[in-house]
Amino acid sequence: MNRYNLLRIFINVVLIIFIFSAPALHNDKNIPVSFIFFYNILLFSPAWLNNFWLLPQLQQNKRIPQYGVSLIAVILCITFVLGQYLQWLYQRFHTTELIDFTPVATTSSAPAGLEKYQYYFDVFPGLIIVLGIMIIGYAIQQFLLKIRKEKQIHAQQTIAELSLLKSQISPHFLFNVLNSLYSLSLKKSDETPDVVLKLSDILRYSLYETQVKEVLVTDEIHILNTYIDIERVRMPDNAKITFQYDDVQESIRITPMLLLPLIENAFKHGTDSTVGHSYIQATLKCSDNRLIFTCENNFKEPGRKDVGGIGIENIRKRLQLIYPSRHRFQIEKNNGIFKVMLEIKF
Repeated sequence: MNRYNLLRIFINVVLIIFIFSAPALHNDKNIPVSFIFFYNILLFSPAWLNNFWLLPQLQQNKRIPQYGVSLIAVILCITFVLGQYLQWLYQRFHTTELIDFTPVATTSSAPAGLEKYQYYFDVFPGLIIVLGIMIIGYAIQQFLLKIRKEKQIHAQQTIAELSLLKSQISPHFLFNVLNSLYSLSLKKSDETPDVVLKLSDILRYSLYETQVKEVLVTDEIHILNTYIDIERVRMPDNAKITFQYDDVQESIRITPMLLLPLIENAFKHGTDSTVGHSYIQATLKCSDNRLIFTCENNFKEPGRKDVGGIGIENIRKRLQLIYPSRHRFQIEKNNGIFKVMLEIKF
């Protein structure tokens, strides 16, 4: 039994105790509490049968006619039984005041010719009122349950999508780094061991650090510098690569592997595609309430038909999932200059 059913039972118990106690505390006819108790049990029984049996069955089988017939049958049967019992109470305690037995004392007048069955018309309105109130309560409960389930489903989908996006990041950047290693191996460069060591550092970061929700911004900076160092090895001497991060508060935490694809994209579509002088300028500023990262590079216009491919699209999706209303991500592409700007508000 889940907590919502327990809460519903608790509310019903509290309500019925109130209804039982009210007539008993203000009873000047010395009516035994047991008689009042039994009357209210009968008064609530259609609502209980409806909430705990008929409505759950309706949700499962969607048979509205069957539900309607069953509910009407329950109401008529309980009205007959409760009316007979009320008639007996009237005679036993020499009263025709329904308030002596229940606070739900709303009545209706019997039509002409049926006055001798007035006790049925005394019973029916209160029974319908209780039934209606509990149907509303059931509807509110089901609405809250639906919202809760939708939130759980959304959270599960978000986690699954983030996991998929993270799994796409590592193979993508690994492909680019392996290209750098291949270039070094062809040259038989003495820097190859150092590059392999730095590559292992990046792989360790992508494998273990991305399992946590957030990392220190300094950890992300370290990986960016490591990646840039790897790429510098194969860059021509006339390529200018700068990364400035002086204005950074080191205690700030961000989601891991968020900035690396932006640098990676600049190398892939910038220095790899340009002829002659090429450059990459990256800056990172980070304070208590916001992070701003920019990266600018030149590129060869005909060779750039997209805006970053897998890496950029992954960044867009991750930002929407992790910082849905707290980020600004802009891309500018003009006259052979490509610039991205990412702002995250904490």
